[in-house]
Amino acid sequence: PFRPCGRKAVVSTQSTGINNTIEQTANDLEAQRLRTEYAFRKRIHEVQMAKDELEWQQSNTKREIDVLMDDIRGLKQAITDKNKPLEVAETRSENRTYRPRVELCRDVPHDGLINEKNELQKTVSSLVDKHNTAEDALNQLKQTLNR
Repeated sequence: PFRPCGRKAVVSTQSTGINNTIEQTANDLEAQRLRTEYAFRKRIHEVQMAKDELEWQQSNTKREIDVLMDDIRGLKQAITDKNKPLEVAETRSENRTYRPRVELCRDVPHDGLINEKNELQKTVSSLVDKHNTAEDALNQLKQTLNR
């Protein structure tokens, strides 16, 4: 009779130990699940923040492209608008310089025509340079947008 009682105690102790081990394992698994969920939520938040930042940058780049395209259209129009007076000044200067049966005259009006022509050429050249710079910037923005 004594022996069975001792055996029962051993089985009871083993059972308690197994139950404790199972309970500890369940607690460890739950803790790991919570850490994993936290890591996933944190990573999802980081990805969402990065996505929002990229969308904001894309929107700004598109706005910059629109502004730059308007500037380019304005520069093209300014170049066209300046080319007409330049052609007139060049024609007037040539007509004044190559008059048949009239002596070549380098007077104040002639010098004024030459100065006007030179100023218009400088202006057109400056506008063309600005246009080229704007086109380069536009191409860079488009490349940035397409990345």
